[in-house]
Amino acid sequence: MSYKNGFLAAAAVTGLLCAVLPASANARPPHPPKGAHGGSSLWSAQGGPDMLEGISLTKQQRKQIDAILSDAHDQDQTDSIRNDMGKLHEQIQDQLTTPGPINKDQINTLLQQQASLRAQQEARHLDVAERIHDVLTDDQLAQIKARQTKIRDLMEQLREVQHPEPTDASK
Repeated sequence: MSYKNGFLAAAAVTGLLCAVLPASANARPPHPPKGAHGGSSLWSAQGGPDMLEGISLTKQQRKQIDAILSDAHDQDQTDSIRNDMGKLHEQIQDQLTTPGPINKDQINTLLQQQASLRAQQEARHLDVAERIHDVLTDDQLAQIKARQTKIRDLMEQLREVQHPEPTDASK
């Protein structure tokens, strides 16, 4: 294989990866099994927000959060958005694998549509998070913040261990 053909093959693979990675970034792990967080309420059926793990909630708070999650689930169009994202991803793949020149304008249009769908999804998630925030006490919020800070610090330590800075061997 000549240098030019090798370069073109590498460019094609890179293009395909760029199309695949955004779609796989939206893949969500399945919800934990019913009862994984204790009880059989909607809370455990939906897994509950990760940020609330380890936080003691009153029965009233749990009811309010259950109602928020139920309302969000009833209004949620995640499946529709996920299907639309999949269709857009397929269209991008088709553009990148069709012989002939790539229609960059069409790909940009598809990418803009994907970005719009992601923004809609994020806005819904933010609304739910804000409503749950309003149910929690200042102490509970402080506990959540401390836990999140600890998780971020641990993740940074893990990144440093996995990807250490190169050391200067000439010293």
